[in-house]
Amino acid sequence: MKFANQKPTVISLRSSRAPVPIAAPDVAVAFHDADDLGLIPVSALGAPITVDLTVWEGAEERYVYQLLWDGEPHGPEKEITSSEQPGDPLTLEIPVALQTNGRHSLAFRTYSPNTTVEDESAVFPVVIDRSAPGKPLLAAIQFPVEVQNGLTAAELEQLGDKLDVEIAGYTGMAKHDVIKTYWGDVLGPTATVTENDMGLNKVSFDFPKDFLDSIEPGPHAVKYNVTDRAGNVSEYSVEVTILLLLTQIPTDYPAPLVDPSIGDLIDHAEARPGVKVDVPHYPGATEFDLITLFWGADKPMLPVQIAPGDENEQIVLSVRVPYETIAATPIGQVEITYSVSRQNQLNGSSLPAQVDVFITLPIAEPMTAPVIQGTSVQNPDKTDNFIDEDDYELNGRAIVEWTDEFEVNDDLNLFWGDQQRLQWHQINEEDVAQKRDLIIPIANSIMKAQGTGSEIPVRYTVTRAGNPNSAASPAQKVTVRSKEELPGGPDGIDGPTFVVTPAGYISLIVAPDGTEGSVAPYLNIAENQKLFFTFKGFDLNNNPIEAATYTASRELDDRDVVEGYKFKVPFNTLRTICRGYCEAYIRVEPAPGSNQSAVTSRITRVPVDMRRTNESVCSISA
Repeated sequence: MKFANQKPTVISLRSSRAPVPIAAPDVAVAFHDADDLGLIPVSALGAPITVDLTVWEGAEERYVYQLLWDGEPHGPEKEITSSEQPGDPLTLEIPVALQTNGRHSLAFRTYSPNTTVEDESAVFPVVIDRSAPGKPLLAAIQFPVEVQNGLTAAELEQLGDKLDVEIAGYTGMAKHDVIKTYWGDVLGPTATVTENDMGLNKVSFDFPKDFLDSIEPGPHAVKYNVTDRAGNVSEYSVEVTILLLLTQIPTDYPAPLVDPSIGDLIDHAEARPGVKVDVPHYPGATEFDLITLFWGADKPMLPVQIAPGDENEQIVLSVRVPYETIAATPIGQVEITYSVSRQNQLNGSSLPAQVDVFITLPIAEPMTAPVIQGTSVQNPDKTDNFIDEDDYELNGRAIVEWTDEFEVNDDLNLFWGDQQRLQWHQINEEDVAQKRDLIIPIANSIMKAQGTGSEIPVRYTVTRAGNPNSAASPAQKVTVRSKEELPGGPDGIDGPTFVVTPAGYISLIVAPDGTEGSVAPYLNIAENQKLFFTFKGFDLNNNPIEAATYTASRELDDRDVVEGYKFKVPFNTLRTICRGYCEAYIRVEPAPGSNQSAVTSRITRVPVDMRRTNESVCSISA
């Protein structure tokens, strides 16, 4: 018996109750790679987007299919026609109203009108992104420092004939972003963000020499923008102005001239007021040329124009370099150059001039002023910064506040008014170990050499071997007085004098209506000094009579200085004493602003007898 070959029947392994999977729809305009699956370009938005699908397995005539967007049905229900078979293409549309920013799920539903059974297809992810990258602002391109003052052909050669730049990470930075650069309106090289760029959070690329040579010389505003994969375009970045100087320009203009009075080294005292630098005449100097002086390679000063008429002078410009600029390099050799710009383009630069700088002080400012004290023991005046008449005859002392910046062998130099004492004190190891305020004697000779005064400035400086600068303390204003300048001079002032009888008494005959205590002009008398007159009475047993005390005062005028002054003691004061003694003296207070101390005169003692011959006691009339 012969058997013919028969085709076997395939038995499906699917469970009879398992649903038949329905393939997901597709959007042809969307990206389909793993980086941006389902991302729809912004160019496709704003109009209905076609959704592609196929007739699914098991579909029959009059079966219905409808768009599912984020799990919700949208749009018309379409029917399968008699001519459409499984695998045939079908289409739906995503309407504009559904095209909102964000991630969405795209599917379609199937429906049998006979059984009312409804199924859903697999999902195709859709991403709609209308957000431009780089919000709120794209940073400027980061160029190498060599372009700071213009990029020359020599500098470009040193950089390998290319200009390496970086763009810092920005908001929304993503793989496949396209960065377009612009030099003014000229489109430059572009770069595409890679996975490696994302890890570094920056994008590095370069501007090759061929491109830079194609750009006109002069300043250019360089910027960039970013287009993401969806096609969103950012705003332009912050601009950075790059001066291209790839054509050869002079670099041998005459070197600048530093003030010759400075010598070989600029120290702190010379730097403080600023240092004068002259720009000599250079070839082709023109009025309004902009001169930029460089104090060191990376420290340009503000540009200054050549004034009309100065372009033909031997010195076309003089500038003063401020202390703040000099202090940026406090110790070392500084190279000084200048550049010339004309019509916003570099026209040339100079040869360098070298100068040595040492402006660091031995002690950081500010220091504290010294405290000055007298050393009198018999009549000590403990007021600081006050040398009285007794102290003036002796040595003084200064208290210098300790600072940990002092070093062994530092020299302290005293300046007392116009006088000075160099190496007044040298810091020793004991000073450094104790770390206490220094108490340093002041020779009497230096005070005497300066003399007296109400505000003598006293300060000290610190010098250190190997350092040309001295650190100075603030000045302490010291009052210095001497006996020679006191009212009455060193011998003092005599007490007041009275008119007395030949026997030496104050009586009714010489004081019928009171008596006068006369103060004669004395040494160092002056206008506006104030005299305080005190008159006291005593009985025969030398007991004070309080009721017989009288006081008065007088501010001297120009006439008093010549003639002296008389204080009138009332008659009743004398009658209160009746028979006994009086004592009188004056106290002189110096005029305001003078450098004198108050002085009390000697005491004048005079017997008093105000009785008539027929009186044993004195009556006092009202």
